Amino acid sequence: MKNILLKTILVFVVMTIFNTGFVDETVKFLKLPGGDFGMLSLSILIGCGIVSVVGLVTVFIFKQQYHSLWKIALLFEVLYLLMLILSGTNPFTYFLVPTNPKLLSVLLYANSIGVFLIMVLFDLIYSKVIGSKSKN
Repeated sequence: MKNILLKTILVFVVMTIFNTGFVDETVKFLKLPGGDFGMLSLSILIGCGIVSVVGLVTVFIFKQQYHSLWKIALLFEVLYLLMLILSGTNPFTYFLVPTNPKLLSVLLYANSIGVFLIMVLFDLIYSKVIGSKSKN
C-alpha cells in the first residue's frame, strides 16, 4: 500500500473491530449481566473511534514517521491503552479482589495486546509476501 493515510485508516478500522469484538466475546465468556456490561462494547467502539481520529491526525502531521504497518498499530495501541487508563480501568484491582467484573479490566488490556500482536504478525507475513514478489 502506497498511500499512508489509507493504510492508517485500514489499520485503525481493523483494530477497532477486533477490540470491540473481543470485548463483546469477553463479556459473554465471563457471563456478566447485560444491564451493567451490555453497552461496554459500544463504549469501546466509541473510544476506539476517538483514538482513531487522534491517531489519524497524528499520522497526518507526522507522515514521514509512519510508513510501516507496525508503527501505525503501535500508535493505536498506545492511544488505546492511554484511553483505558484515563477512563479509570485498573487491571490491578483484580489481584486485590478477584471477581469477574475486575477480571474484565485485566482482559481489556490483554485483548488489546493480543490485537496488537495480531497486527504485527500480519505485518510480518505481508512484508515477507511483498519481499518475495519483489525478488522475482
